[in-house]
Amino acid sequence: MNARAPRPVRVGLAGAGPWARTVHAPTFAAGPETELAGVWSRTRAHAADLAAEHGVPACESFDELLAVSDAVVIAVPPDVQPGLAVRAAEAGKALLLEKPLAFDVAGAEQIAAAVRRAGVGSMMLLTYRYAQVVRDFLEEAAKFAAYGGRAAFLSGAFLGGAFAGGWRLERGVLVDVGPHILDLVDAALGEITHVTGRGDPATWVSLVLQHATGAVSDVAISCRAAIRPSRTDVEIFGPGGSLSVDARSGPREQSFARLRAELADVARGARHPCDAERGLHLQRVVEAAERSLTASGVVEVTRDVS
Repeated sequence: MNARAPRPVRVGLAGAGPWARTVHAPTFAAGPETELAGVWSRTRAHAADLAAEHGVPACESFDELLAVSDAVVIAVPPDVQPGLAVRAAEAGKALLLEKPLAFDVAGAEQIAAAVRRAGVGSMMLLTYRYAQVVRDFLEEAAKFAAYGGRAAFLSGAFLGGAFAGGWRLERGVLVDVGPHILDLVDAALGEITHVTGRGDPATWVSLVLQHATGAVSDVAISCRAAIRPSRTDVEIFGPGGSLSVDARSGPREQSFARLRAELADVARGARHPCDAERGLHLQRVVEAAERSLTASGVVEVTRDVS
């Protein structure tokens, strides 16, 4: 006799903006590993509209959302995320967290510390990490002796559309999309230890990264490049030749299905490599890059000394 499948994990969605509407809500409502338990937003009308679209409750408060959820998906601006994430962790809920964790390292540390104290599972929505093409690339990179590499995140997202406003334009590409490409380079070549940056976060940033493995990489980041298709790619080089990945080439529906299944696993006690600690490391790399842009020199990435 086959064992009965576990019941779907009840996922509460905090936030009702464009990303929540187009990705989070449909992904976790689709099942079978999860079910959308409710939606809460600081803007009640937005929560009500999104909840009605998926036939789930619109929660009147964040505490009400926590009460109906096994796991909580945070889809709010970076300055709002720490407070909600800490409350959810303290309530014993697994977390799917947005990048960046916060606007600064202090906020990211608050989240990581709360997750540690509560012993709850966590995942970062580092979208490309759920693509099979990226996982295949990183598996090969782990066996590849690399001297260095190059990477680029280039899009026209800041030129118009749903994401061309608010904190993204105010803080720029390092804070917004920096975690995506820095995560891939760090995973492929080893922990980033030092950063040298040039450019303007509003337009174009070029980074030279030193890795704990001795490798060196060059990274270009811009969301004001009117190119089609957009690019998120990494290439590494060594005595064996080169390895590369076009991180956008994987089918998005497969990536989001994997995201859903892995959040369910995390809610049931599994560990995930892209957890809150990973988000904290990336926040420290972003901070080092920002400091390098103003200091015009090499900046060491801070490390956890606790």
